[in-house]
Amino acid sequence: MNKFMPANKLKFLRNPAGFTLVEMIAAITLVGVMGLFSIQFITGAAESNRLASGQKGLLDDAKLAMEFMIREIRVANIITTTVPPGVPIVVSAGNDSITFNKFGGLVVDTNATQIRYFKDGTAIKRTSNGTNETTLADQVTAFTVTKSGDFYTLSMTLAGPNGENFTLKSGVRPRSSIS
Repeated sequence: MNKFMPANKLKFLRNPAGFTLVEMIAAITLVGVMGLFSIQFITGAAESNRLASGQKGLLDDAKLAMEFMIREIRVANIITTTVPPGVPIVVSAGNDSITFNKFGGLVVDTNATQIRYFKDGTAIKRTSNGTNETTLADQVTAFTVTKSGDFYTLSMTLAGPNGENFTLKSGVRPRSSIS
């Protein structure tokens, strides 16, 4: 026993049911450090998810546009561009395009006979008979169509949300050119 402190006071300090101030500060510090790392981990995961969903949305729209163009070109009657094989089809300065005659009427535009896909600014657009302009894809930095014999290759480059570029390429041979 301590000769300077009464026995009943020492018994109070040794109570096994309580915590000391040092233990409380250590516990608060550990919880704070764990919380900080948890918040950083969750913030990083949320940022990755946001970037991935932005890229996915951009690519989904572009894939849909490319598939739409390929399907329509596949059933084209006659491709009206007359460039040598392998040369990009450029209709006007800075805008790449492809123009073709429809094989048959569609429900959307039954009276249209000529379809044109072209890059206008940062968008890929479609017109039928020079009217009914529809935007198919946005954030497009380049769109080229090359011809090799009766085979057409379409290439579309997109600017991602963080400056990265994505390029989609596909090829098609119109059925009317197959004998």
